Amino acid sequence: MKPDPRVTAVSTPVKGRFVLDARGNHFVADATKPRGGAGEAPGAAELFLAGIVTCALAVIADCAHQRGIAASYAAEASYTPDPQDRTRFAHVYFSFTIHGVTQQVAAELVQEFKDVCPLYNTVARTAPVTVTAIAA
Repeated sequence: MKPDPRVTAVSTPVKGRFVLDARGNHFVADATKPRGGAGEAPGAAELFLAGIVTCALAVIADCAHQRGIAASYAAEASYTPDPQDRTRFAHVYFSFTIHGVTQQVAAELVQEFKDVCPLYNTVARTAPVTVTAIAA
């Protein structure tokens, strides 16, 4: 048996639709329309970016808590595919809005995430990345 954490996926009767499981939590993912999927449920790239922003908000919230900062957080991620090489991102964009802090603190909290998140650093080492921190 392989150690946790792990994610499993199985096909469904719907072409290009998959049910994934992570520690007993089930969710649906679709292949893109060009790959024969319905393109209704999140696809692989969206799920990958969701993992990164989840890591980001977890790190930001923890760092803020350790500093005694009461704040709320929001994140957005998007990408541009590389038109010459569809196996790569041409650019990845992240925007973080942190309510209840100064711009300097927002930037510091986002930097903490960038310093420790392996998912983010995997992307940042392979594609241009733009990260914006906004204090609100």
